[in-house]
This record gives sequence, C-alpha cells and structure tokens, in this order.
Amino acid sequence: MLLTTTISSGLLSLGGQITSIKDAELTTPNDFIAAYAQVEPLERDYDQKLNEFDKLYNAILQRDAHRSLFDLQRYRGTHHPKTWEKMSEIIGLVRRINDLTKREISVVHAMASLPEAEWARFWHEQFLPLAVEERALRHQLEVVGQGEVGNSSIQ
Repeated sequence: MLLTTTISSGLLSLGGQITSIKDAELTTPNDFIAAYAQVEPLERDYDQKLNEFDKLYNAILQRDAHRSLFDLQRYRGTHHPKTWEKMSEIIGLVRRINDLTKREISVVHAMASLPEAEWARFWHEQFLPLAVEERALRHQLEVVGQGEVGNSSIQ
C-alpha cells in the first residue's frame, strides 16, 4: 500500500503542477507556447507514473481476484471496495486527459512553427476543440471521484 500511496501522491503532485500551468491566465499565443514548453517534461514524468500506477492497480486487482471470499485480507482496513471499483474509471479518465495533453503539446508545437499570421486560425481550429474536450473530461473526473480525486489536480 505504501508504493500505491507514493505513486499516487507523485501523480497528484505532477498533475497539480500541469493543471496550474494550463489553467493560468494564458492570453497570447506566446503565453501558450511558453506554458506548454513547461508542461511537456512534466507530462512525460506524469505519463510514466500513470503507467506505473496502472500496472500496480492491475496487479492488485489480479491478487484480489484470486482471494477467496473468506480471506481475512479482504476485510482489513486498507481494502475499500467502492474506491477500487471507481479506480478503473478514474484511471481511464485520467489517461484520456493525459492523451489530450499530449495532443495539445503537439498542436502548440505545430502552431509555433507556423507564421504568426496563421496562429489565430490554427488555434481556433486545432487547439480549442481539444481544450473543450479536456474541460468536459475534467468535470467527469470530478463527478466520478466525488471528493476522492480532490480539486481535479489529476490534470
């Protein structure tokens, strides 16, 4: 359980950093370019920790699937069935948000390589739909987590 806590706290910390950068008052294309340059290395670390957490979660599920109904480990204080039932959905939503962040990074890189005169059109066509989808997924994550996730700091 300590490993789970360590990985999840790392995810929350990195997610909080990424979220605060993305949710800052970014008003100009240069603001977004600078912000996503900061997000990119954090996202790589986040993706690695998310994969570690997912593997650990699946290992726990496998272990629990092989326990008998009368196994005393099932009834210890660290096993919260309702939390673990939601975890699969939460991981799926977090993964989708992370994938959108990767796409946003790519779009910002592509925009930066265009002449400035084309930035606004590209931004509205390529980035804004991703941002709208991300906002909807963040809201869905908050609803699913119902307080267990916190303030959407998981990206």
